[in-house]
Amino acid sequence: MRRGIGVFYKNKFRISIVLICCSTLLIGVRFLSSESESKIDFSNQNKIIHNEIERDPIEYKVIKKKVEPNKDDNLYKQKTNDLNPHLLAQINKFNNVNRPQFESNNINNNVNRFKIERMQPNQQKLDSNPDFLSNLEKIVHLDLKGAPPKIDYIKKFIPFIKKFGATGILLEYEDTFPFEGNLAEARHGNAYSLEDINTIKILAKENGLKIIPLVQTYGHLEWLLKIKKFAHLREVSEFPQVITPCINESYAVIFDMLDQVIKQHSDVTEFHVGCDEVYYKLQHEKCFNFPNKDDFAKAFMSHLVKIANHIRSKIPNVKIIFWDDMMHGMDETSLLMYKKDIDNLQLQPMMWGYMENVETYFQPDLYVKYGNVFGKIWIATAYKGASGELATITSIQHHYLNHISWIDVMKEKISRNVVKFIGVAITGWSRYDHFLTLCDILPQSIPSLIFNLQVMQHGRLTEQKKEEISRQLGCTGQIPWDGNVNYPITCQFPGHEVYEAMLPLQPILANYKADMEFAEKYVSPMNLMYAYLHKKRTSEVLDKLRYLYSSMSNFKDNFIKACDTMYWPDVANEWLLVYFIPQFDDLYNILSRVKNLSSQNDWAPRPLPITLKQYPKDF
Repeated sequence: MRRGIGVFYKNKFRISIVLICCSTLLIGVRFLSSESESKIDFSNQNKIIHNEIERDPIEYKVIKKKVEPNKDDNLYKQKTNDLNPHLLAQINKFNNVNRPQFESNNINNNVNRFKIERMQPNQQKLDSNPDFLSNLEKIVHLDLKGAPPKIDYIKKFIPFIKKFGATGILLEYEDTFPFEGNLAEARHGNAYSLEDINTIKILAKENGLKIIPLVQTYGHLEWLLKIKKFAHLREVSEFPQVITPCINESYAVIFDMLDQVIKQHSDVTEFHVGCDEVYYKLQHEKCFNFPNKDDFAKAFMSHLVKIANHIRSKIPNVKIIFWDDMMHGMDETSLLMYKKDIDNLQLQPMMWGYMENVETYFQPDLYVKYGNVFGKIWIATAYKGASGELATITSIQHHYLNHISWIDVMKEKISRNVVKFIGVAITGWSRYDHFLTLCDILPQSIPSLIFNLQVMQHGRLTEQKKEEISRQLGCTGQIPWDGNVNYPITCQFPGHEVYEAMLPLQPILANYKADMEFAEKYVSPMNLMYAYLHKKRTSEVLDKLRYLYSSMSNFKDNFIKACDTMYWPDVANEWLLVYFIPQFDDLYNILSRVKNLSSQNDWAPRPLPITLKQYPKDF
């Protein structure tokens, strides 16, 4: 019995050993099979994605989101840790293939809210100079509603931009045009004279540059509607940005404005009528009986057609350009109702986008809609005034990425015959709005303008090309692309005096911040108010702040002197008041008070008689 039981357990042990070996073998085979399947699946997935990219790069954003999870997700991290090393390595390799060359160089910027989620499968092809660039109009925008330069500067500016590839000027006068009659009250105090305008026209013609006047005719009319006599024409009585199309008098004023500009530019081939950022739509009391009160697309297009008809009655065959943003939400069917007018009046939208990654900002069907309705369009990039309302130093890098992104978009749309491109307006905004402060001013942005004009001729710029452009600008060193300068640099381009005067700004403000933080430790408002100062520390504070004051005072004087070469005095004064005087004034005040108290040798016992101001509970 015992022998039988022993044999049974012995045989059972042998059987168990055999079963364990078989199970191990099956698991190993299954593991190898899974790994092989993973490789094959990934390879096939890779091929599918690359084929899709070749067909439509813009759609890569959608494809990528389907196949690539969020790497910040905890579940993703847990799952990837469970993957076999070979498969994980393949995934990581795929994620790093052909990333856009500028993704790692992104700068922090208010405008840069869109990450680039696009592959560039044919990098060599994209890096070469696309043939279509040579056929594009390259129009440089002059925004004269902020810091309009003196005519002597414009005389230097026009031949200068021609040298670097410009084919025309988009001239936005706003209130600096010498309006007369009913409009004279809204004219800028330093408006250009008719003689100045004639000089601009002669210079443009001599340098082979076309002029495209830009006159806002719907939104952004605050320069006019802020005046009391025109206030009743506002779409919303509180806000002077938009003129209402529901009153006949609105068109009388608009036509008067257009006629005066047309009289000075009667030979132009294109005329820009603005029409962007119409914030308020058909809200005037007179709009209740307006034919298109419930359909803004019809109201907008009717307004545009009326404006275009008037201009073409004065300049036959002129092409009418307008900003495109108000049409983003309009369906194609509504726009096609005006197809006859669009073709007869030669209406041409200008699609503007100033972000670093245009590809993912606009929906692909927008280009399709414009192709079907208009056939061909303009685009607008930016060389300044598009990275924040309070920008002072222009980042060439930011604007360069904007231009490169547009080139990639145009190349792709042209290759697929989606829409044709007439040209590019390289815009340089002086203010975001008539009421807002100056942002980056023209001479500080000249390097950005020139680099990006060259981009629109040659495509991506090599380091060698960047150095060549810096030399052509007469600069003693490589121009910084991020705006931060850690070395002295001088240049010879028009406006270089202002450019050079502004270079020390960021280091000075950094020193201001550090020194004032040091001062606040020992001369707080309480110390100053109650004359309770630490004698030794106060002496240290005085030494630091006196040196800082000297450097800031020199900056202010140099900036004013440089601006005098090209601006009226109000420009330097406004710019300093916004970006410099608040800090300089604080420094002056604290220095004055500390100096007056530094001779004190005796102090009252604590507690100090501190009382607080009484504040209202709310506003």
